[in-house]
Amino acid sequence: MPFEINNVRALQIFQILRQGAAILISILLAKSALSTDDIGVFEMLVFIGTTVSFFWIAGLNQGMLPFFPKLKTEEQSQFIFNSFLLFCGLSIFVFVLLYFFETHITQVLVGQSSLPYYQWYCIYLLFFMPSFLIDYFYLVKNRPYRIIQFGVTVFTLQILVVVVPIFLGWGLLWSIYGLVALGVFRFLWLVILVFSFGKFQMNRDLMQSYWVLSFPLILYTLLSGFPTVFDSWVVGWFYNNTSTFAIFRYGARELPLAIALANALSSAMIPELVKNASSALPLLRQRTLKLYHAIFPLSIILMLTSWWWFPRVFNEAFIESAAIFNVFLLVVISRLIFPQTILIALGKTKMVLYISILETLLNIVLSIWLVQIFGLVGIAFGTVIAYLFEKIMIGIYLYSKHNIPFQQYTPVTWFMVYSVVLVGAYFIS
Repeated sequence: MPFEINNVRALQIFQILRQGAAILISILLAKSALSTDDIGVFEMLVFIGTTVSFFWIAGLNQGMLPFFPKLKTEEQSQFIFNSFLLFCGLSIFVFVLLYFFETHITQVLVGQSSLPYYQWYCIYLLFFMPSFLIDYFYLVKNRPYRIIQFGVTVFTLQILVVVVPIFLGWGLLWSIYGLVALGVFRFLWLVILVFSFGKFQMNRDLMQSYWVLSFPLILYTLLSGFPTVFDSWVVGWFYNNTSTFAIFRYGARELPLAIALANALSSAMIPELVKNASSALPLLRQRTLKLYHAIFPLSIILMLTSWWWFPRVFNEAFIESAAIFNVFLLVVISRLIFPQTILIALGKTKMVLYISILETLLNIVLSIWLVQIFGLVGIAFGTVIAYLFEKIMIGIYLYSKHNIPFQQYTPVTWFMVYSVVLVGAYFIS
């Protein structure tokens, strides 16, 4: 069968490019003349930007997937314009919050009274945040090749604008200038897209329905992403050191390929499940198995060899990060099952939210408790346990309330075998 670029594969490639760019930037910064403290400053800026934006961006984009296919053609064009206005309005609000309350934001999130280059990074975020609509607009308009084209362009530029000034000896400030220019470029790309696909007409009823569907997903994303944010916050407050923050952030990364492929599969399958759940469930199971054969063996190999390659890929200052990375590899077990995808497609966004609240409370308790026993590794274990708890609870709900058993969307035998081997590899490592 020839390799076909469909929406699922396009999103997977896009996510791989995104994660690949982030990890390559991390590697090159570690290899550069920047000190660990300077890298810690950059990681803190990225962390702050992610913390104040990831939940509403991802929640609104997730809400778009089951909402857009049900609209009439004219309403779809109106939706593209109105959602653009919504994202711009929220981005301006976040920018004002960040820019004028700098001391409060940096103190609360990273335990620092101020950060270098903070104001310029806020300007970058102002233009950058709305551009997260681009790949989703291409997705709902069924333009898979455009998704890849956009990804190759912007992530190549992202690597260049961050890394080149550092290696030329210009310093981190010029990297931030480059990010501002990239943010403006992405925003202009979005504007052109809105002119191409959108109809410039306000529709409050349409957006109200969209908001009602998406708001629980925003809260769900906030809570499901909270463990990662909370982990970094705990490090900032317990250690109050930019070098330690950098060491933790370099280790506290899930396998980029797993995140990219899993998120892309989940997003692309939601519209399919909305259209025809009976035919889409076996397809989800089939595609999940393909992910298992790609991700689990790679995770096991990385787990067993991290002590060797981690300091060589980065540098000796990040050797402690390898132990944290090994724990985060265990997140693959929960990342590669997709009950939440089905629940979102069913429109049961409130139940997704309720379960995430329980997950968040569990993560807070575990992280604060385990950090005092095991240090940075303890924080990572709290996250692994919380993520697995969430997926188990959603799976139980699907079976008890909708009669959708775990094996209907998960290749159980392969899942159990790979999970046991991965856990065994952790104890060996």
